[in-house]
Amino acid sequence: MKLVSLFTGIGGFERGLDFAHIEYEPVFASEIDIPAQKTYLSNYNPVSLVGDITKIDEKDVPAHDFLVGGFPCQAFSIAGKRKGFEDARGTLFFDVLRILKLHKPDYFLLENVKNLVNHDGSNTIKVILNCLAELEDYSIDFSIVNAKEAGAPQNRERTYIVGIKNAKREPYEFDKRSFKIDYIKKQLNKKKYPSFNFFNSLEFDNEQLYIKDIISRNVSDNFYLNSESVQKFLEENSFREDKNPQQKIVKLFDLPKEVHNDLERQRRVYSIYGISPTVLARSDTTKIYVTHNGKKAIRKFTPAENFRIQGYDEEFIKNILKKSGNSNTQLYKQAGNAVSPLAIAGISKHIFEKNDKGESIWR
Repeated sequence: MKLVSLFTGIGGFERGLDFAHIEYEPVFASEIDIPAQKTYLSNYNPVSLVGDITKIDEKDVPAHDFLVGGFPCQAFSIAGKRKGFEDARGTLFFDVLRILKLHKPDYFLLENVKNLVNHDGSNTIKVILNCLAELEDYSIDFSIVNAKEAGAPQNRERTYIVGIKNAKREPYEFDKRSFKIDYIKKQLNKKKYPSFNFFNSLEFDNEQLYIKDIISRNVSDNFYLNSESVQKFLEENSFREDKNPQQKIVKLFDLPKEVHNDLERQRRVYSIYGISPTVLARSDTTKIYVTHNGKKAIRKFTPAENFRIQGYDEEFIKNILKKSGNSNTQLYKQAGNAVSPLAIAGISKHIFEKNDKGESIWR
């Protein structure tokens, strides 16, 4: 299966396909950010890795079977005029469309932030769906999937859109993950949208991981909050911590501002027996409560831990740390911008799921 990966970042879609044991040949990848390119090349060596996709003619993109991409969320310039494909001009989503329109791969999988469904008063998602419907050949489904469903030790909700060419079509059923998406689907049903119910039957069978499962034992003092005020606060206070793992974010306490002068979000300290809040593209990551040199301590995640929180494996992370040459600041940014390969693996498996006769269940 020939793969085209747009806005490829560090290669999270590819890693998800690896996890799913789906055989593919990367024939084209696009990523404009140079540090992210270096990280991508730490693990993958595609036939073609290019930069700015807006400067690449769609005719120069090789024929392919599967297109994937996490395109940026942008408002459309012609809001609410419902011109479909024309509405997308001037946005990076247009570059996804023009490649899909020319090559018509059998499958596509797109990822975006959870807020895509609310962005610009929901106009953005509606224009995107209208544009995809204009491609004519595809059955389309969309929903919000949380990476913790796939076992990732993180609360990370993202919007996913799946298109399968010549798949069966049926009205949207109740969306079990999102009331907002269900509302949009009910509107689309009135328009006889080219819909099918993909995400409602999506299930994951991975073991659930927790923060305690991914943290390193030997971590540099640079990652700890070592001020005298923090140490004094920890010595003078005790905290009840339930050591039974829970598939939720478990906040233990907030550091007082006079103890740690930072934004409220950066003064929250979490239990390692829960999962992490959403990893962001910045170096001020989740703070956790641990024991260090026999004493109570607070520290943030290392770059390697941020990648583990996302669901990346040790070989992938080791190659990044050894080969990319990127700073910790860049690595934090890349981890926060990446897709979770555990979620991608489960969704991809479902796309290529077979029936008892070995045929695609979606045909």
